[in-house]
Amino acid sequence: MDEERLNKMADDLYLFFPLFRKKLFKHKKRPDKNKMPHSYYHILKVLSKRGELPMSEIGRRVYISKSNMTSLIDKLVENGLAERLPDENDRRVINIAITDKGRNLVGKWRRHSNNDLKTKLSTLSDEDQETFYESIENIQTILNKIDNN
Repeated sequence: MDEERLNKMADDLYLFFPLFRKKLFKHKKRPDKNKMPHSYYHILKVLSKRGELPMSEIGRRVYISKSNMTSLIDKLVENGLAERLPDENDRRVINIAITDKGRNLVGKWRRHSNNDLKTKLSTLSDEDQETFYESIENIQTILNKIDNN
């Protein structure tokens, strides 16, 4: 691909993310009264899906640096949404686990978010929905090929 096309793609990507967020992920109302950053939900979703994990592994999965993870986990523990558990095999390792309160919050947030997204996406024609679905799958496949070194 030529340099001009790569520059255009880079410029378009910077505009793509705000548009994507504005059109799909700007929720009018949240099911919980306390507005929490999306990073908290991402962490809780990983914990609900994978079970207890060390902080470094959670950070790797949600693309948050280890230095930022500590304060996020502290807040989740403080709010009773997660808990610290000693690792059974290595006493130097502390695992993080989601609590029932955290699991309930993730469930509410997921239902609300999915309903909001389905409402927005249902305004598209069937053909546009299929194209959008295929495009998301293609983007995920391509992004996974990019080397992060």
